[in-house]
Amino acid sequence: MTSFSTGRAPRGDEIDYWRQARREAYVSVRTDPVDTGFGGEIGLGQYTDFRLSTKRARAEEVKRSRSDIAQSHDDQEYLYFLFQLRGNLLVEQAGRAALATPGSLVIYDSATPFTLRTKEYYEQAVLELPADEAFARAGVSRSDYLLAKTFDCDGAMGSVAAFFVNLARTQASDPHGAHRLEPQAPALGASLIGLLSPPRPHADAPDAARRSQVLAYMRAHLADPDLDSQGIAVGLHLSRRTLFRLFEGTGESVMGQLRSLRLERARVMLRAQPDKPISSIALELGFSGPVQFYRAFRTTAGMTPGEYREIAALEGTPAQAASEPGS
Repeated sequence: MTSFSTGRAPRGDEIDYWRQARREAYVSVRTDPVDTGFGGEIGLGQYTDFRLSTKRARAEEVKRSRSDIAQSHDDQEYLYFLFQLRGNLLVEQAGRAALATPGSLVIYDSATPFTLRTKEYYEQAVLELPADEAFARAGVSRSDYLLAKTFDCDGAMGSVAAFFVNLARTQASDPHGAHRLEPQAPALGASLIGLLSPPRPHADAPDAARRSQVLAYMRAHLADPDLDSQGIAVGLHLSRRTLFRLFEGTGESVMGQLRSLRLERARVMLRAQPDKPISSIALELGFSGPVQFYRAFRTTAGMTPGEYREIAALEGTPAQAASEPGS
């Protein structure tokens, strides 16, 4: 867990602090308070395949432009699922505008420009998933169909929403329980995409299930430096042709997906095990050596593993949350 609170910032520096907190917790954006007396708090849980946070703040306007996207050093493109708990927030993206109201869900994508506007104090639980992987898990081609639309959290949707909202609220006080629930979260997040997407031919369902099996197999064998598409196909009793077809339209090749999973796990290990030699992490994740690991990490993250670990070490420690920011 990492927490951010403008209450920790020097008087007069609250806005600069909040801008930096937003960049670290989510993606690079420009944000401005709507009026004086701004305050905000974020409690961020970072897991292997997703991030989950609680966010509460006074009125603000947040923008991510095309130039922000071009200049950012984000290692992936993300989907953000906003479970609105209090207050109203307007989400604008893909030529649409959706009002997030208490009890609703709105989704936006970090890969295209967006604006978030609110004129009042608000609270949210926010789920972040790597976009390509989430759509692949759901067996749905990536599109902007779900973006900037308001969905009511009822029925099956309500059950999934309740899982993430409750996990976000309790992950700091019950980290062991959160860790036990971690493996279920990415699949549940992807299920939201499936529930909200237009009906698709039933024939697509087996492919989605097979992709999930492939991803699970990859995660279980990340340490194998000799793992390749042939080994994955043999291990899952698939032909290579079928394996390659399962990832068509997902935005990533079979081996590209394997590398992404290894680098995601590397980021977790660099944060969670600050004393572990980087060379050991490289070998444990199936890289042939430190040089290969350094090159792959720098290409995706824009920095070396050592630099990433140094930045992670500078993150603040969790603090007690106030009843309302700026109060």
